[in-house]
Amino acid sequence: MTTSDLGRVSSSVGGGRHKCDQSAHVQAVSIRRRSAETLADGVRSALAGPIPNGIGRMAWRPKRLSGFSVAVLALVCAISCSAQTVLALEISFRSFSGSAAIGPPADDYAAKLLSISTVALGEAGQVKFIKNKPTPAIPGAFKDIMAAVSAGGPLAGGTGFDAAYISGSEINQTWGFIYNSGIPFGPNFDEFMGFLFGRSIDDGAERGIDLLERTLDSSGKNVVAVPIVGSCQQGSGYFMMPVGAAGLTPGIGLAGLCQQNWTFRYLPPAQFVLDRACDNLVTGGVIPKKNIKFITAIAGGGSLVKAVTDGHIQAYEFATPLDDVSQLFGLPEGNPGTVGTKYLHFPGWHQQFLITYMLINKNVWNKMSPAQQALVVSVGRDHVLSSYGENLRQQGAKLKQILTANDNDGIAENDLVLVQWPETDLALLKDATIQFLNARASDAKLSEQDRKDYGKILESLRKYVSVNNGYWKVREVPNHLRFQGWYDPEGKQSWDQKLK
Repeated sequence: MTTSDLGRVSSSVGGGRHKCDQSAHVQAVSIRRRSAETLADGVRSALAGPIPNGIGRMAWRPKRLSGFSVAVLALVCAISCSAQTVLALEISFRSFSGSAAIGPPADDYAAKLLSISTVALGEAGQVKFIKNKPTPAIPGAFKDIMAAVSAGGPLAGGTGFDAAYISGSEINQTWGFIYNSGIPFGPNFDEFMGFLFGRSIDDGAERGIDLLERTLDSSGKNVVAVPIVGSCQQGSGYFMMPVGAAGLTPGIGLAGLCQQNWTFRYLPPAQFVLDRACDNLVTGGVIPKKNIKFITAIAGGGSLVKAVTDGHIQAYEFATPLDDVSQLFGLPEGNPGTVGTKYLHFPGWHQQFLITYMLINKNVWNKMSPAQQALVVSVGRDHVLSSYGENLRQQGAKLKQILTANDNDGIAENDLVLVQWPETDLALLKDATIQFLNARASDAKLSEQDRKDYGKILESLRKYVSVNNGYWKVREVPNHLRFQGWYDPEGKQSWDQKLK
């Protein structure tokens, strides 16, 4: 760690024994974020360094620590030298979803942060996020959740919210989807982590998360956005007919889908891409007319199964198998199979992952000490990974549960069927994705500032992909070589999962 790094960290955690200049307590959010991580990196290096003379290797070797634990250790060491007074905070937050892979992990983040802040700072320095129950409506005085959090709630002296747990798409209606789930056919979770947390912008000048914070600041948003939960690839639709072949049932293809008199629940940008792909088929003379339409979808809101029974929608995507089991099955109105939407489609071309955020009013953020702020960020970064792992480990069992949910009801028409999109149709959706992304940069319906910010973020992601995609393309082992035909030493137990 350099002397300048140590100086930055010292001011970040209270300045040691010397009274800090007031300006040091009002540093930019991204600088505080980087300072905490610089300190953690220094401790990691120290733990990985040479063994002190005269100490046996086994005696010296520390217990295995996660990156998060090392960061906490670093903070504790720094805090113990700090003269700054730290006050406990209770921050109420609004949550947008209760589905299994999205809602409960946010509660786990709050519990983890409370525990670690108590260990590091004592009860007097606890940071406690408390979820509003039941979920309150966004006050009518505010256009959206961003405006409500910018105004602040009780701690900030406002009439909105002090904090809110949100999907990335709610950060900004024009470009927020990039921070929510990347782009259709785009980077997967681990590839996007390189963009978000790696120094991926302008030849290592900053990270994707720094670009997000800088963009929010420059547009006058009085908020801090902290990534806290990660989730994996989603299903791409429950439909009444299969797009690809389903056993002896032929697929209708994208051309057939576009001609159905169906109302879709598809969240943007998937909605825009599918709509454009259908328009392309009309323009190219492949189909005479596009008949599908879309409803305005609200992330995390409403029973989709009931919407089918009520005739409001005939096709929809929701989330991962884990989320789907928690929200679409075991309902009084039935499940996707019993209401006619029995064909579950993969891959999740539209959403390769999901990142969700704790949005914090900046006045509330500034009530925290630098040490508390560093813990909020560090615990969040750790929890993105740990929640992703916890979500991923359950998906196979939940997908199997979905596909066998109605097997014992004696009604074959209710049985759910897994369908793969034909590669030719995926190629058409990919072409529509590129058209959508490029056209959005000059869309006159969007504000000039939003178009400018969108262009900067999209170009930053494009540059990051363009210098890494060569490696991504060659690193993967073909799927047919992974786990298929693998058995235990006795040759009885397979590594491969049979879904049905």
